[in-house]
Amino acid sequence: MKLSKKVLAALSTAALLATAGVFVSCAEDDDDPENAITGSGSNYEINYANSSKTDIYRAYKTTTFKHEGELVKITLNNQETTTHNGAMGFIWDLCKSKDAAPVTSGTETITPVATDENLKNFFVVGFRNNSTAPQMYISKFFNVSDLQADNFGAKTTVTTHQAGITATEPKELEVVKAWNVADLSDIDIASDKTLTFWVDIYPVFENSKYGVNYAAHANLAAGSYVVEVYAADPTGDTPGDPVFVKTIATNITGYTAEPTQHTLAVYANVQPEKTLSGSWNLAKDYAADEVVEE
Repeated sequence: MKLSKKVLAALSTAALLATAGVFVSCAEDDDDPENAITGSGSNYEINYANSSKTDIYRAYKTTTFKHEGELVKITLNNQETTTHNGAMGFIWDLCKSKDAAPVTSGTETITPVATDENLKNFFVVGFRNNSTAPQMYISKFFNVSDLQADNFGAKTTVTTHQAGITATEPKELEVVKAWNVADLSDIDIASDKTLTFWVDIYPVFENSKYGVNYAAHANLAAGSYVVEVYAADPTGDTPGDPVFVKTIATNITGYTAEPTQHTLAVYANVQPEKTLSGSWNLAKDYAADEVVEE
């Protein structure tokens, strides 16, 4: 059952510290002990100063809907050519590890082995400004319980969804290795010192028209995902082509048809003794359902 703010306030400081870094059982609960991320619905912001001299502060905040994908605008404020104050990103397909997609291999159905209610699986795409050009990564994580841990606690990697769901310890599947420059040099810091990424994340399946550029990927296997990054609003009058495109195969997504609607979340990490300011705008939903309390 979701903990209310009043209940949390009543907990002792020790109890809060003990639980701050752990996902709780309801899918819509957040992990942000410092309340760095604010907002609701389609709009979220961060303006957080990390006072730690050594530790990166990590936070995510779930949206109030479940979707299969999203077009999201991510803006980092106060950027210079040498700025690296943290990263902002977006999480999708966030679910309990035990509810991850099973895999069919011949006549065998392989289901997740993790049963702990606190373990989570998710995809994340992250962006940062660093030295000569913006950088990004895309990863899928399995069996995460501690968001504050380095790399979400994942010390080893896997290469398929099946390998992730047949483990109980945290695992990472690197879709685009961190930190990849790719073609993001086409995205420039604006005159107001903002750095903006438009990210379109959508699944491919029979007769689907999700995604601004869906027609270009209609030949992909059902259950695949597409991540496209644009320098400007792709739904605007002069969107231009995506500056970066990554297709994610079914052996990574775990789906072979239209995917399950799971939770979306905004994500950020803030470097030690740095201040990160920015915003997220959820511009277009793909298959939206309200999150239901468990």
